[in-house]
Amino acid sequence: MAVSALTPGANVAIPESDRIVVAIGWDPASQPGMEVDASAFMAGSDGKVPSDEHFVFYGSRTSPDGAVRFNPSASSAGSPDLQSFEIDLAKVPGRVEVIDICLTIHEGQARGQSFGNLRMVVARLLEPAANSEIARFDLPVVGMKETAITLGRIYRRNGQWKFRAVGQGFVGGLAPLARQYGVDVAEEASPVPAPVQEKPAASAPPPPSPPPQPAPAAKPVNLSKITLEKRGQSVSLEKKNAKGFGEILFNLNWNRRPKGGLFSGFRGNKGIDLDLGCLWELEDGEIGVVQALGEAWGDFRYEPFIQHAGDDRTGAAAEGENIRINGDQISKIKRILVFAFIYEGVPNWAAADGVATVKIPGNSDIEVRLDNPASGQGMCAIALIENDGGKLKVTKEERYFGNHKDMDRAYRWGLRWVAGSKD
Repeated sequence: MAVSALTPGANVAIPESDRIVVAIGWDPASQPGMEVDASAFMAGSDGKVPSDEHFVFYGSRTSPDGAVRFNPSASSAGSPDLQSFEIDLAKVPGRVEVIDICLTIHEGQARGQSFGNLRMVVARLLEPAANSEIARFDLPVVGMKETAITLGRIYRRNGQWKFRAVGQGFVGGLAPLARQYGVDVAEEASPVPAPVQEKPAASAPPPPSPPPQPAPAAKPVNLSKITLEKRGQSVSLEKKNAKGFGEILFNLNWNRRPKGGLFSGFRGNKGIDLDLGCLWELEDGEIGVVQALGEAWGDFRYEPFIQHAGDDRTGAAAEGENIRINGDQISKIKRILVFAFIYEGVPNWAAADGVATVKIPGNSDIEVRLDNPASGQGMCAIALIENDGGKLKVTKEERYFGNHKDMDRAYRWGLRWVAGSKD
């Protein structure tokens, strides 16, 4: 089938296929340091999303109905694709009429960057079932001043799904773009910490029980993020209250598709089994490991105050694997080295395209991309989390090793290692 080369405003019918992929690429070398983020808005006839969860982006990668899934690192050998959306049209709810695929430049205005700084931006409409490219839209970037654009639109017309090349935008960021679709976006957090309430004296009578309250409203979507780009780069966070940091979630997401690229993820082929774990050391000197291998799951409420949230061997969990850290017990934790290792499957980290995100209540997400892969090494030390005098310090490591023992030795942990299996 011939590939349709689209110009702004042109459209093409989507073949009778439930599943499609919209892959997006650009030339990052033309503007080093530019952060481009793709997002998808599932909107009704009024142009608004039915709920904030129908806004799919780096902070919420799957729509509640499973119709749209964001892949933050979609590149495969020989293609320009950097990010993509996998769309199951059969799962799109009837109230959703359009799916807009958008691009924004993170802090583009502040950094003096726009899409005109890039040599190319391309959107490709792919049909996995036929292993084919349906259409291609090369955005005319010359002279563009925009920092937020609607690149393409998937829409219903008389029962037929179509794709339109749009290429229209404005000078702004992801927040104003999201608000146009009716997304409730959180304002930037104030740098002034909230006052800590004093505990009542022991002799004071207990306060009266508060009256029943209605269920809390949904929290606004938080678009802020911190990206640790270079090895050794770190960020330190202050506690927001006297108790601690709350539940800290360390998430690892990766490309589970086998080496065949974007299409093969729909065929039921066996994907990548990449395992998340961590070495831990408490302030009293006790050391250990949390990982699925050997069923060393840890514990959130008791020592080591770290717990693995479950092993995803099937690739069915859209949000990858998670480790929970009890941030209210940070005074008892000295350091945590979070790592991942390839248990089976993909032979190199470049194909896995791993992205780690540290989520801490009341703070911006901290993102660590595994973008400097070393071939032939099955183990990656991702990030070091330390208790730095009461502050929480997160450092990007991204150091690759042959096995657990080599990594342990490099960080002077001191555990004894033996061969193990998850079976």
